[in-house]
Order: sequence, then C-alpha cells, then structure tokens
Amino acid sequence: MNYELVEHPLTPSPRVETRRLDVRTPDPDAQLVARWQDGEAGAFEALVVRHQGAVYRLLRRMLGSREEAEDVAQEAFLNLHRHGHRFRGEARFSTFVYRVAANAALNRRRTLGRRRARERQLAQERAPRSDLPTAPRDPEDAASGAEVQAQVQRALLELPPDLRLASILHDIEGVPYSEIARILRIPEGTVKSRIHRARKALRDRLRPFVGVEPRSQKP
Repeated sequence: MNYELVEHPLTPSPRVETRRLDVRTPDPDAQLVARWQDGEAGAFEALVVRHQGAVYRLLRRMLGSREEAEDVAQEAFLNLHRHGHRFRGEARFSTFVYRVAANAALNRRRTLGRRRARERQLAQERAPRSDLPTAPRDPEDAASGAEVQAQVQRALLELPPDLRLASILHDIEGVPYSEIARILRIPEGTVKSRIHRARKALRDRLRPFVGVEPRSQKP
C-alpha cells in the first residue's frame, strides 16, 4: 500500500500563528475511524488525507530532510494501518496519529545518527588538511528570509530529540500541553519543562545570528 504525500513548506520560524486544539470537543475523526475499523478502505484514505499535512510537517522538522520526511511518513501511515485496531478511542485519533509519527521519527533519528557518525568519521580520515581561511558570510545573505529559516532548522536539529519533538508540537504545530502529554505519554509538567528548555536552547543558538532573542509562543 502506497500513500501519495504532498509537500508542505517549512514555516519560517517558531513564531507562527498556530491552531489550538480543544481536546474537550468530540473527536472529528470518530466516524471515519469507525467506518475504517468496520472495513471501509476509503475511510482510511480519507484519514490519511486529513492528517498527512501535520504528519509531514512534524517529520520534516524532526528529520531536516524532505526525502526522509516523505519516507518516514509513508512508514508511519503503513504502521497506522497495520496497528489501527489498537485504537479504542480513549484519546483523540489525532493523538494516536502523532504518537505513531513521533515514534517513527525517533526511530529514524537513531538510525540516521549512527549512519552520520560513521560518515563523519570516514570523511575526517580521508579529507586532506587545508589551512585556507573561510570566506566571511555576506551580511545581506545572512539577513535573508531563507537563511533565517535555515538557521532555525539547524538550531532545531541540534536540540536533543525529546526537546525538539515537544517544541515542534507546541510552538510550531500549536498542540496544547495536555495533548502533547497524551501523545508522548509523559506528565504535563515534563512537557512544559522540555518546551522551556528547548526555547532557551534555541534562543542561545540563534542569538549570535539574529542579534536579538526570538520571542517564543506563550503557553
């Protein structure tokens, strides 16, 4: 089974306008989930279309690569299709989707981390030494929107995966603390702590580049 994913551009910075989920309202996916679990294949396709954008954005931010994000999104939806019978409606279906996607992203990050460590070691062993000075960065280029976006993405990728995931879910995707706690199966206080630490780390990393501290989302 193959799921066609459309590309969603990265948002320019964590200071985006976010949608806030009201977890007290009825699950908007409940009917589609019931039809899917009753064997209606088209219902699952509709669920994929409904959630693929959020899944792709999360994976793109977590992994830093369009190709990796598309590949892992395919994997996440296949896992969701295989294990969807485990969903019993104790939480919103979107929580279950985020949980599957987050686990897939963390698993891929571990694999990529080991692979990149081996590649860096080989590159260091084979690279010739050079004492040539590095050309300074053009200030106009550094101030461009594309460069700012790239710096934010690099700063995100330097965060530990647990901090990065919480930050992306809350500050970029607009998921409330309580919902993130359900997704990650951790206390809400731990969610708040991770987001606070992520924001501080991002401010520290981005301060030399932007010259001012980026404003973070309020809880």
